[in-house]
Amino acid sequence: MLIPVYIVGFIVGGLVLFAIAQRIPNRIAKIWLRTIGVLAGPVFFLAMAIFSSWERERTYEMEWLIGGPAVKYLRIKKYDNYTDNFPVTSPVARKQEDLVVLKRNIGNNRECYSGFASDALAHYLEGLPAGRVEVRYRLIYDFYLPRSYMLESIGDFGRPHGGIEDGLTVDGKRDFQNALRSCFSWEVLPT
Repeated sequence: MLIPVYIVGFIVGGLVLFAIAQRIPNRIAKIWLRTIGVLAGPVFFLAMAIFSSWERERTYEMEWLIGGPAVKYLRIKKYDNYTDNFPVTSPVARKQEDLVVLKRNIGNNRECYSGFASDALAHYLEGLPAGRVEVRYRLIYDFYLPRSYMLESIGDFGRPHGGIEDGLTVDGKRDFQNALRSCFSWEVLPT
């Protein structure tokens, strides 16, 4: 998308540096300005090719909450006393479905979470023997920083069941800034 803009910018920048180099009497400064004018674009594109759009798969063990506990976790104040499965309108199906929250601790009392409006996911999680499930993400990194992510599967509840992200209603973090960078850091943090 922006590649033509970068190319034109480097060409114009190179021409400006060559014009400035013409007016400078110092021979070493001329050589440096011309070298920068010629090499800046290729070095930039080489760095972008090497360090951007890295795709990685990460699997995290996450705790799940359904209904009232999920509402309390998300701090939906007007429903604090709600204890049964709390219905939320699914953004895709546009019908009332159970609220499900998946959360994981990343240390220092900080948590990352995703909330879903999905009866199917709630039933699947309730059928598990423990209150934890493995959640798999596909992430794209630029210069070791996350650019985007996609939820691939929640335990065995994945693409074959269809539309995991269709029921996604909320995504976030607790008590810290820059959730994407913190929740999906390049290094694998102990859970």
